[in-house]
Amino acid sequence: MKFWVAILFTAILFSCEPDKPVTNSIEKQVIKPEAAEEVSINASIVRIDKDLFAMTKKEDMEKIFLTYPAFFKQYLRGIANKPMPEDVERMYQYYNNPGLKGFATEIEAAWGDMSAAQKELTSMFRYMKFYMNAFKEPKVYTIYSGLMEPDMSFSDSAIVVCLDWYMGPKASHKPNLYEYMLSRYDKPYLLPMMALGISTKFNKNNPADETLLAEMIYYGKAHYFVERVMPDLPDSLNIGYTSKELKGVDENLPVIWGHFIDRKILFETSRKIVEQYTGEGPFVNEISNDCPGRVGRWLGWQIVRKYMNEHPDISLQELMDEQDAAKIFKLSGYKPPLKK
Repeated sequence: MKFWVAILFTAILFSCEPDKPVTNSIEKQVIKPEAAEEVSINASIVRIDKDLFAMTKKEDMEKIFLTYPAFFKQYLRGIANKPMPEDVERMYQYYNNPGLKGFATEIEAAWGDMSAAQKELTSMFRYMKFYMNAFKEPKVYTIYSGLMEPDMSFSDSAIVVCLDWYMGPKASHKPNLYEYMLSRYDKPYLLPMMALGISTKFNKNNPADETLLAEMIYYGKAHYFVERVMPDLPDSLNIGYTSKELKGVDENLPVIWGHFIDRKILFETSRKIVEQYTGEGPFVNEISNDCPGRVGRWLGWQIVRKYMNEHPDISLQELMDEQDAAKIFKLSGYKPPLKK
């Protein structure tokens, strides 16, 4: 059943105010503290992909590893202080493959000098350092891997990004993912997804709370973190929904929320049920084939946004430190309209 047919009443209710946008979503507050502009930051993108592309001999491969020890330890997941000869040989042969060299030419043309990404990264790290006491900016290393490595990997000191994952729909080679996930692997999503990854370091939760609500709030805090450190970011790039999907969940929130309330699943602890509403998927068929996957994360984001809007004295640091999901939900006063 198409789940938005039940929303007709709401549309009629607000039809008397044609100039006022009708929305069920919690209003986003764009917050840009002036003091954040004074924060000193060192945000650097180290273009190892260019070094790999220019490599002509095995000694070049060894030099890359020795020049960037943080990259070497993370990329090879090694514990040695220097690369072993077999590491150098293996990686040289891999990156000297003509097919991969050809793909690297395409990657180089697509990303250019990454000056725009560098500017955004600087702003993002500045806000992170302003808000989070323990934040220390990591080095960002860019490589290409022929899609044979994860799109990103994180440590305290380094983030390794495989640029070939974020080439978009026109790339000759694409990640081996479902179509509904591929749309998020495009250039505009790289920094928002990086911010989500960084948020895990600060996002505290209660391990004993295995409820659906706790999972929703955890992801809600993560997406709210992204919106605060990237205040100009459109919601679509934050949550990874298309404009059509965002419009759909907004217009049909009474039906979606009614489903959660009617079935009394907010405090459900079954991992299967939790995954149905927060895990990856093309849609949430328990609600409708038109309800996009991860809708529980979107709802958690709305709850957290409402909580922070209602309590402007609470800092982002305090939000990320808060482990009581039920407390956030209760104090948010989140109560969207139910279906009629």
